[in-house]
Amino acid sequence: MRLAALVVLVHLLAFVSACARPGSSARDPSRGESVAQLAGPDFVGDYTARWDVVSGDVFVEARLARGAGAALFVDLGAERWVRDAVVGVDHRDDPSAPLRPLAHDGRAFIAPECAKAPCRVRYRYALREAARSIDDVDVASEEGETVEAPPSTWLLAPFFEGDTTSKIRFRVETSDGSRFVTGVYPSSAARDAWDISLDDLRSSPYSAFGTFRSRVVDVNGARLAIAIAPGKLAIKDDELVAWAETRARAVAGYFGRFPLPYSLVLFVPSRGGWVGGGRTLAGGGGTVLMRVGERATTAALADDWVLVHELIHLAFPSVSRSFAWAEEGLATYVEPFVRARAGFIDAERAWSGLVRGLPNGLPAAGDRGLDQTPTWGRTYWGGALFFLLADVEIRKRTDGRLGLEDALRGILAEGGNNAVRWDLDRVFAAGDRATGLNVLRELHERMGSEPSPVDLGALFGTLGLVTSSSASTGRPGRHVITVRFEEAAPLADVRRAITLGRPGIVGTIER
Repeated sequence: MRLAALVVLVHLLAFVSACARPGSSARDPSRGESVAQLAGPDFVGDYTARWDVVSGDVFVEARLARGAGAALFVDLGAERWVRDAVVGVDHRDDPSAPLRPLAHDGRAFIAPECAKAPCRVRYRYALREAARSIDDVDVASEEGETVEAPPSTWLLAPFFEGDTTSKIRFRVETSDGSRFVTGVYPSSAARDAWDISLDDLRSSPYSAFGTFRSRVVDVNGARLAIAIAPGKLAIKDDELVAWAETRARAVAGYFGRFPLPYSLVLFVPSRGGWVGGGRTLAGGGGTVLMRVGERATTAALADDWVLVHELIHLAFPSVSRSFAWAEEGLATYVEPFVRARAGFIDAERAWSGLVRGLPNGLPAAGDRGLDQTPTWGRTYWGGALFFLLADVEIRKRTDGRLGLEDALRGILAEGGNNAVRWDLDRVFAAGDRATGLNVLRELHERMGSEPSPVDLGALFGTLGLVTSSSASTGRPGRHVITVRFEEAAPLADVRRAITLGRPGIVGTIER
């Protein structure tokens, strides 16, 4: 995520690459004795962060391994809240050894000591001040009494393009009843710590400091942490937790497992009587951030589609911006059927939403294909149309034995979830291997770089979707689209399988 920041960062690294690591080797086998002893041989940094609830500052001390790099970074636009930064060689036997001010050159904080020897870095990050000024949940935002910011905002760390091996470990200390919550995977080797690769750090999940009420639920073997930020809500905590758990189980039912072994759902109270917007951010873990209106009722929760949409995002690898249609289109297409299969909505409602939305995804004049036409309609509904066509084609070629969910389960089985970044070709190749077909890659070849119009009327007809439109009684000028089913249609059986799945098939693919 936050792709613009990554692009700028990659270009900036060109001028520091010569001094970033000793020699030309991608990894220095002699580096980091002290950090290696603290964390492990793949670790380049060990961080301790202390949240001060009064000042709103995060006080950070880092020990970096030899060869960690001469340039340290935080997120693009978050640099000016790094305060009182000092650096020096890490003399393990003399913790009082002097530290010098850390120079700041544009985006980079320059620390040549860290390229040549184990080093220490100490600084204060004015996080609450940054949150009030930046006001962007992807970087830092103040949400009532809660301060939200991914670790990439406040952890000064090296960055090497494509380095998925080097890691850091961080711990967070809080006081005065405050807590730290994050979707970063907990360390498997250290208690109360989190491990993340340098590559994943740049897209690390939403995290927050505050006085949360929290639970952890088991979803088919996965751990789902649920944190409720302070604020006034009409609904009870148990109702929010049950809502998150049932939606997570519905997603697990469609994909055969919950997508991530550990993830966080962060509920933030907001104004109004409805469920507000949702966002997902993943890299080395994953967080779904949901705004819930202070007057929202259990009926509003039951009617919501956003949480399911966001949880589905966790099941698909992060891809480059050109292919955002794949991430958003998948969640748009799969969401109504996840809810229908779980009994949250009926089949008519599931299909009527698609019938109403899919025309927005058709190519218009000047369209250059899904990969090169990043409009709202093509991103969400053009992507949804791609996956509907793929779903229909897989079922036709296998006589109903397999469907899109089998391809998606295959992607998950190969490690492809939202916590990792893959090229789209790799994603679709994994899906095609799971079905023994080439549907995803063939369809992408056809629709990725060319407009590839689709006759929706004909498609709906073969699926047995009979639509009608009537004037909305509550919204003048608007029309309500309803759907009824023609069971004698050529692909009515395909429509039924898409809606409800194959009876008795949960989890692994049957062949």
